[in-house]
Amino acid sequence: MNHDDVALDTRTPTTLLLSAETPAALDQATQDLAAWMTETCKSGRAAWPLPEVAAVLRDSCKPHPHRRAVRVESWQDALVALGDKIRYTTAATVADHPKLYLSLPGQGSLRPGVLTRLLAQAPDWASHLARLGQLAKELSGFDCVAWLADPHADADTVLKDNAKTQLVIFCVGVSLGRWLTSLGLRPDGYVGHSLGEWMGATLASVLSEADAVRAVHHRGRLMQATAPGAALIVRQTPDALLPQLPGDVALACVNAPNLCLVSGRPDAIAKCAEQLTAARIVCRLAPIHVAVHSPIMDAVIDPFLREILPLEFRAPSTPILSTVTGQWMPDEQMRDPKYWSQQLRSQVRFDKAGATLLAEPSAVVLEVGMGSALTSLLTTQFRGRPSHRALALLGRDEPPSEGYDIGRIHQTLGELWASGMAVDLVGQVTNTRPAPRLPG
Repeated sequence: MNHDDVALDTRTPTTLLLSAETPAALDQATQDLAAWMTETCKSGRAAWPLPEVAAVLRDSCKPHPHRRAVRVESWQDALVALGDKIRYTTAATVADHPKLYLSLPGQGSLRPGVLTRLLAQAPDWASHLARLGQLAKELSGFDCVAWLADPHADADTVLKDNAKTQLVIFCVGVSLGRWLTSLGLRPDGYVGHSLGEWMGATLASVLSEADAVRAVHHRGRLMQATAPGAALIVRQTPDALLPQLPGDVALACVNAPNLCLVSGRPDAIAKCAEQLTAARIVCRLAPIHVAVHSPIMDAVIDPFLREILPLEFRAPSTPILSTVTGQWMPDEQMRDPKYWSQQLRSQVRFDKAGATLLAEPSAVVLEVGMGSALTSLLTTQFRGRPSHRALALLGRDEPPSEGYDIGRIHQTLGELWASGMAVDLVGQVTNTRPAPRLPG
């Protein structure tokens, strides 16, 4: 036994990658790797650090259409995981070279302490969030990172204050986007829902992070200053719904061909809900406390424009798909403060943006933020189209009771790689000995 042999329980988390021409060949490759690893460990120790084996797998992995990623913690864990199909992340690539788009939500599954575990598990991401959180704190006086990390913090501090809500969602989404870039992801475009469009603009370098945080702070502050509002999610097509809406209720968003959001004063929304329910139209209240994208926001447009006029808007480094028009934004539109001031009032047409993505020959859309609302919307539109796939980085509309976990992110990144995207799930590995000869 070599003194450099590795104990089987030494914790060195990594991801094992396999690909093959057919599902049967992929299963065989998995079995062959498991047999090789078992033989390697028969002395009770391993001859190589596990990340070095993972790096050989990654570097020798041909781009076959059927792929599998297995996240493991140690040699001992790998021996178990390769025999447990529940541990596999398996998928067929959507196409030879699918485009990658990041979708960025305007709302999220917010509650205090929801990121406690993740902040400890992903220090590289946490540093991105800390930087943005500090910018937000300097402007607003509110420490959104501390709130996200403290399960005992007052929930209503954020949930009933649109200004704080927008800062929290913005900082989380942009920091996750920055972190993904450090893992090798190169998006072909961004699509953001309402506030999410500001995240896309930041990630595409239309605005500096400092300017974007300033804009989002004022956007939320001015919206919060309007009278209380409410919103209703309605399962109905816009054409069928519009004639049934009272004059004091606005069609704020068309999120899917048969899913809308209406907004207005709380009493008007309550009355509208009664009328729609009586007509047997499915509807429910949304967790929103301002009359988003309604005429009530008209009073906010000019004050917000004055706040953002001094900011420097630049041409994007990456295309942005507008959810106002449903089309890719021209450079001059992205540099126009008037577009951005009116965007908080304009009706959101996420359904049209989804149709534009569907017109691409192939696409993978990754939702970057808390929850999976946009992924659910796109999955409905993509149904029956194997050339298109929607994934949520953190998954779930509601996070687990103990908060988000890095394991879910690794699973989603495995799905992303298996779908055909270039993402480094192993990282930089320095070889300490001659590379192992793995089964073909």
